[in-house]
Amino acid sequence: MLTSRRAEILGLVVNEYIDTAAPVSSRALVDRHGLRVSTATIRNELARLEDEGYIAQPHTSAGRVPLDRGYRVYVEELMAEYPVGAEEQRTIEHQFHQAPARVEDWLSLAANVLSSSVANVAVIVRQRGPAARLRHVQLVELQGETALLVAVMDDSRVQQRVVVLSRPEDRAALAARAERLNAHIAGYDALAVRALATDETLDHDDVRLLRAIAELIEAHRISGEAYVDGIRSALEQPEFASVDRMLEAVRHLQAYELTHALPAPDDIDPGTARVMIGSENFDDWMHDWSVVVSPFGDREAPAGTIAVLGPTRMRYGYTIPRVRYVASLINTLLHGLGR
Repeated sequence: MLTSRRAEILGLVVNEYIDTAAPVSSRALVDRHGLRVSTATIRNELARLEDEGYIAQPHTSAGRVPLDRGYRVYVEELMAEYPVGAEEQRTIEHQFHQAPARVEDWLSLAANVLSSSVANVAVIVRQRGPAARLRHVQLVELQGETALLVAVMDDSRVQQRVVVLSRPEDRAALAARAERLNAHIAGYDALAVRALATDETLDHDDVRLLRAIAELIEAHRISGEAYVDGIRSALEQPEFASVDRMLEAVRHLQAYELTHALPAPDDIDPGTARVMIGSENFDDWMHDWSVVVSPFGDREAPAGTIAVLGPTRMRYGYTIPRVRYVASLINTLLHGLGR
């Protein structure tokens, strides 16, 4: 349980680190914020915050940097939001009114406007449909324990993935396994397939395949148009000063990987923004990143998601209200089209 003083110090550490990208020392906190306590007292409080997993000390002589847990408390309890002011709203809305009245143009513009505003990656995903369902699956023999999982959806489109089984299976065995799975899951959506994967009577490979099938159904559902902007802005931040880190980020910051890194729009309450910090993200490569994401479209049938991705040292208080605002603006425009 954070004391009020420790919470205040944590908030200052996060704000300083967001602003400077440098570890924050006790002396810097006292000097810059006029704290009426000694540096020794601040050091003790920083040590307690470190022991409790909110911050870390990268080097013995360095200051502290926030950890995921510290950012989470900051976002939920400590940060100040910077709302979208009237003048900024007028500027953004003017750009949209100048664009053609087509959804694809609005979404492309939204990615550009949002990335320019927050200096991070903006991703707008317009999902394919509200309820993708499976028609059938096939398993194709490759080599050794690997097989190709082919999922045919109810609109006849195909998703596929290479899977690794616990032991090699020949063509006949794979066909029999696929036939057995199809008998249970044909016509299912991703949620129903995931529920079946919890059946403890199934063998390990069936569970692995069912989870993969659920992911393919979900990927199909959200793999419509994707609009990505601001990659260069993100890569200009200090976190990517190393060539290796920059190249790794570039490999992942493509539309396909970004769309699969986001939660589905119906997993987020309308009108809100969900924040996923570091290790809270689904994919391992996202554990140094944070995501702020909001749905757009009807409550019953969300049309997609609007998101900002950046290093965990993100300006959350500035980014969150702008993601919510752009999602709200897109909703207004879509309602004007009667969609």
